[in-house]
Amino acid sequence: MKITTNNQYRTILHWSDLTEKEQKELDMYEDVQESSFFRYRDWCYDLCDFWRTDSNDNWKDKWDGYKTDSYFSAILVKYSDCGEAVRVGLATC
Repeated sequence: MKITTNNQYRTILHWSDLTEKEQKELDMYEDVQESSFFRYRDWCYDLCDFWRTDSNDNWKDKWDGYKTDSYFSAILVKYSDCGEAVRVGLATC
């Protein structure tokens, strides 16, 4: 598995920080306005869509969660120490 990242942290956003277009694209469930988001590669991601890594994941020590992007790739997140930002990576097979 290859993991690509620039190691930059991205600020965690709230619903009010999103553009109207992003809000329309992400307005999928009742409590979405309570969620947290970040922008990566021209897309806004909802952190509620990410799975927590478990002890079987070989990269669990460096990443807190993942969201499958396709059959061959996943978006990885690592929370900053302050919890107000995430470092993002792309895992590909």
